Amino acid sequence: MNNTDNIIQIYQRDIRQADLAFAEFMNSAENYLNNKAKQHIDLYKKCEGKELELLAEKALKEIAPSTPFRPEDIILVSGAKFPDIQAGLYYGVEVKSTKSNSWNSTGSSIIESTRIPDISKIYMLFGKLGGTPAEFRCRPYEKCLSNIAVTHSPRYLIDMSLDDNQMANIFDKMRIDYDTFRLLDEKDKIQRVRQYYKQSRQNGSKKQKFEMPWWIGEEESDESSPMVIRFFSDIERMMQEDMIARMFILFTELFRNNYTAKYKRAALWMCSRYSVIDNSLRDRFTAGGKITEIGGIKFDKPVPQILNTLYLYRHMIYKLLNNPDKMLCDDIHDFWSIECSPLFYHKCWLDSIQAEFDKNIELNQLNIRELLNSWD
Repeated sequence: MNNTDNIIQIYQRDIRQADLAFAEFMNSAENYLNNKAKQHIDLYKKCEGKELELLAEKALKEIAPSTPFRPEDIILVSGAKFPDIQAGLYYGVEVKSTKSNSWNSTGSSIIESTRIPDISKIYMLFGKLGGTPAEFRCRPYEKCLSNIAVTHSPRYLIDMSLDDNQMANIFDKMRIDYDTFRLLDEKDKIQRVRQYYKQSRQNGSKKQKFEMPWWIGEEESDESSPMVIRFFSDIERMMQEDMIARMFILFTELFRNNYTAKYKRAALWMCSRYSVIDNSLRDRFTAGGKITEIGGIKFDKPVPQILNTLYLYRHMIYKLLNNPDKMLCDDIHDFWSIECSPLFYHKCWLDSIQAEFDKNIELNQLNIRELLNSWD
């Protein structure tokens, strides 16, 4: 490498050599800032975010003459663009910090709508200001993003202590490299993340963990979750009935006996899909105790009240199963444990209900098809 070449010339000739030069530059910046933090303990421990960006810019300008980067190429663009500092046209530095004695924090939006177009590689410059002295680490941006969380929008979670050799960063977990992901449009990014969390949720449910990505709406649906949380009792009656019918379709475990988690998936789905919570969800299906007659059909022994609720909602359920909208198709794909074509939703649902009846000592004497035919 010719020491008289600047980073732009090197990049245009050999991107790999330019990337190595940037990595060395950031390693020097880490050492420089850690040394300064030991010399000026109060200055670094007490500085706020904007102050740290200025200190980072100053550090990079002072180091630059010993590298292919030029001081005049170090530009602080904080607040207007991403990342905070542009270095030599093609490189950038995102400056983050925490007041705690931790290498974790919330990062930037996954959308990156303000990303500077020419920048191809970004490093995270992170200040852990809660220790004495403050400490700094510089790492490739994608290597320290552990997960995604939501404040007002999906944002990365930063963990500067991630192991490079494990499936630790969010892109390894999603099985997509960062540069591929960042070039997706917003809709495709959300869809990719949504699919990852769906799969994670499905894997978790096998271990009896119940969780759901409530903040990610459908990619092509007008039925995305509202921005405000409401109580079930406060929404209109027609919507209440539609939701209960859909729960009967999606969550056949509602018919299980002595299963303490039977309402958990339904409750999470209601919150995720509609931003609705209900502290009386169980009563929507079982209030009133056991009964011996439903719709003119008498039973040899008392049956759970949920069977009467099914009787009341059967026509809404039929209509949904026989004319499923996109939202129901998506939910069936997500929540049913079997693959089923929309042409066979009705049959598959009846099979699933019968399987639950057969396992329930209070219902195993009943045939769901014969029962529904008798009611109709």
